[in-house]
Amino acid sequence: MIPRETVRQLQCAPIADRIQVIGMILESLRQDMDHPAPRDREVQPFRVRAFDLGADIFLDREEMYGERGI
Repeated sequence: MIPRETVRQLQCAPIADRIQVIGMILESLRQDMDHPAPRDREVQPFRVRAFDLGADIFLDREEMYGERGI
């Protein structure tokens, strides 16, 4: 988080300086987007297995949300 004193200094700075700070932040964001952080591990594909519960299940949303008080 940016310290409040830094924010106050930016608020009191001339517009040209504030625009320059915005440009520096934008360039930093562009660099981060160009070079994403490496992942800790490789993404593995997965398979979804179908299963049978033995009977059809009917869900009444009104009843479910009513019980939750939503």
